[in-house]
Amino acid sequence: MVTLNNVGIGSIILNQIENVPASISGAPLWNIVDNERFNASNQIGVSISADIPEIYQPAIISLSSSAVVGVMELQGADASSIKLGDFTINKGGQSNTSTTAQSLREDGLTKLNNLGISFEYYKSV
Repeated sequence: MVTLNNVGIGSIILNQIENVPASISGAPLWNIVDNERFNASNQIGVSISADIPEIYQPAIISLSSSAVVGVMELQGADASSIKLGDFTINKGGQSNTSTTAQSLREDGLTKLNNLGISFEYYKSV
């Protein structure tokens, strides 16, 4: 089982998104990843450690990428292209950060929902 921490996930995000401003990389990026890990943990009701297990990484990468693109939009930056595996979005003639952030967020939430959560119920006697 391969685990990644905030720094490892942050490095993946920096490789996927071009032109990430220096104001977001480093500690701010790690905080974004940590916040998304916490949010994912709350969403599925499972504690996800700071060394993120492999099963949760795709969802947290997508959610964190979405948050980074959202922060870039707030700061006025724009990504010329964003890659997620084989999937690439090019800016074209206009800004696409809002659309990209939303599609990455939906992708991350879908990945979380696809994990499935098992609940155990016990009848008290």
